[in-house]
Amino acid sequence: MQRLALLAGALVLLGATFFVGKKFEYWRYLIATRNEAKIAAKATGDFAGASAEELVEHAVMDEQLGHWDEAAKRLIAAKYKNMALGGILFHAGKLYYDHSDFDSADRLLESAIGFGENVDAANYFRGMIAVSRSDFPAAERFFEAAMNAAPFNADYYYSLAETLRKDHRPQDAIARYEQAARRGQESEQTICRFKARMSALEAGDVDPVRDELEQKRKLGPLSIDWQMTEAALAVHQGDTSQAMKIMEEAREADRPQLDARFAACVGDRFFAVACQSTQELTQACRVNE
Repeated sequence: MQRLALLAGALVLLGATFFVGKKFEYWRYLIATRNEAKIAAKATGDFAGASAEELVEHAVMDEQLGHWDEAAKRLIAAKYKNMALGGILFHAGKLYYDHSDFDSADRLLESAIGFGENVDAANYFRGMIAVSRSDFPAAERFFEAAMNAAPFNADYYYSLAETLRKDHRPQDAIARYEQAARRGQESEQTICRFKARMSALEAGDVDPVRDELEQKRKLGPLSIDWQMTEAALAVHQGDTSQAMKIMEEAREADRPQLDARFAACVGDRFFAVACQSTQELTQACRVNE
């Protein structure tokens, strides 16, 4: 009898799970609708005489003319006139994001996710908004959601790594930089691995970085990123004058590339923090004379 009761319970649980799965999309739709209900009511009222398709066309023209706020309002109204339109709330949210109205952007991007619109990018921009608010746990969640939705996009892993360092978790950042490097182009791989080395220095893992530097030196002249690694080691050791000398050499070596590689390295958090505590480094960290 007990076994029969357990079997019956399992069947009920299985049925409930199936029911929840079938209803999930509908519940997500309801949540998204409620989040924008007030905006939708006002927006559709403001454009009561226009069809969804007409609103989208006018929104495109408004955006081209620089009337981005009016374009966003038309897009919101269009979405709630025709729920089948895809990418509408995401595009409206991105307009607000691009013009630094982060509260409106965050709200619209949340609704876009609820409707399944551009889920990876919407989470990414929500992550960037969270970073701007120094809400690093929220940013981490959003970037991870973006990675889950688009696991081959290097930018999402890179952004998470940068966030972890801002949250004083350099050791955790290293693995994310490596994941970003494996997904990036050659130039992206170089900067990601440079940043992984900077994270190691921040975490106190100096010896492995120094050992790898010595191996690179045996192979020939150091590339810009490894010159800047050598400079970072000098900074870490408190030898500011040596660091400045190496940085000037790296800058001169990068002249044919208009300081692009030098700028990518010197713009790292490691040097920004170092400049705050050692004013002499500020001039050496300049990008353009």
